[in-house]
Amino acid sequence: MAAKATGVNAVGLGGMLFLLLRLLAVAHYDWHVAFSLADAINFGDVIGVVVGTFLGAGTFTGLLLALLLPLAVARHVHHIRTGRWRPHQSVFIAVLGGVFAAALITLHVRPALLIVLAASAAFFTVMWRQAGLRPYLNKVFAHMGVVGWAAFLALGGLTDTVWVPEQRIGLRDGTSVTGYVMNVQSPYTEVLTEHGRDIRELLSGDVVSRTDVDG
Repeated sequence: MAAKATGVNAVGLGGMLFLLLRLLAVAHYDWHVAFSLADAINFGDVIGVVVGTFLGAGTFTGLLLALLLPLAVARHVHHIRTGRWRPHQSVFIAVLGGVFAAALITLHVRPALLIVLAASAAFFTVMWRQAGLRPYLNKVFAHMGVVGWAAFLALGGLTDTVWVPEQRIGLRDGTSVTGYVMNVQSPYTEVLTEHGRDIRELLSGDVVSRTDVDG
């Protein structure tokens, strides 16, 4: 029971750190903008922020997966060899591989394929050796949870991609604002501008159109 509570607390703390890093990264590490942004976002939509970040930062996510996938596969093979294979591990590898393939095909992140091949060759070369770096690789295998959290937090803090689509917001006076709609709460629509990364409050009644900007 205590271990379960500890795990829940760790997930909660990790989620808060991810959100904090997201706010700072999106605000280009401007403390005042991050503070304004914190008031504009819905902290109850943590899953939306995580998924939006994962999909929105396509190139960075693809490169990150290119490092994690070979490591996960090598660990999976290691567990099979040592008799510690579990069915959920195969499911996880299959899902991770499918997500990476989708990123590679859709986003054409060609360097990611080279990273996968190079990382796979490196990990398996080390794994099949009896000495050298193998003990260190085994330690990494034993702490894959830490590696996963490090990658998760890196995704949160190293990309300024916002978790919602960039839009062109047309106003009643004929002007427009380009940015990200963070919150719509009567009577205001709060927008994070693309250039300058400032929070602007628009009267919702003045907004006549919202169109996604092509990436």
